[in-house]
Amino acid sequence: MLRTALWTAVIFAAAPMMGQVIISEIMYNPASTEGGYGDDAPPVQTEWLELYNAGDAPADLGGHFLQDEDGRTAAIPADTTLKPGEALVLIPGDQTVSDFRAAWGRGAYQVVSLDGWGLGDDTLDNLANSPSDRNEVLTLRNAAEEVVDQVNYDDESPWPSDSPQGGSIILRPSQLSAQANDHGESWVIAREGELGAKKCQVTEDYNREDIGSPGVVVSESSE
Repeated sequence: MLRTALWTAVIFAAAPMMGQVIISEIMYNPASTEGGYGDDAPPVQTEWLELYNAGDAPADLGGHFLQDEDGRTAAIPADTTLKPGEALVLIPGDQTVSDFRAAWGRGAYQVVSLDGWGLGDDTLDNLANSPSDRNEVLTLRNAAEEVVDQVNYDDESPWPSDSPQGGSIILRPSQLSAQANDHGESWVIAREGELGAKKCQVTEDYNREDIGSPGVVVSESSE
């Protein structure tokens, strides 16, 4: 309890949003097996999160990490750069990049596997399937531990419902900013054929037809 309280205190004392890189899509409740709690639970694999460079200059993501009220991931590798208008997908360390691409496709977008996203001390653990105003507070921080973006997502109105499970939540094309993604109205549930969303291929790891658009961000100009 003390560890969780300390992480929560750090998150809610965060500096103002300052980055051009934003959280643009979150797969927090896949229909595929995503992992769980207990010694016999499978590892966290099929969750993922998309980052998007909404600015007009390249962004160096080396040293950036994800944090929530439970803990944090390892850092994104050095020399990871995201060009303006490009997206990058972060996946748990127990999922390989090749297995992710086998399910979701081999587009030009980058995929980075992060340790510390799964069960353990001071780790990100699972992304909450029953989020609230205190759980899940998902934060992207830079190497100096400054807040780049933060999303306290929920599954209650005005946020899109995650029922039925298996669809990511996607930031609307007109809402691609660190300010807009704080609000539930800015997000929609992924639907096949809309905003680049598609069903994944069923594989050994991705054992259901989840729906999302990893690496594909539809901007307002292309609507």
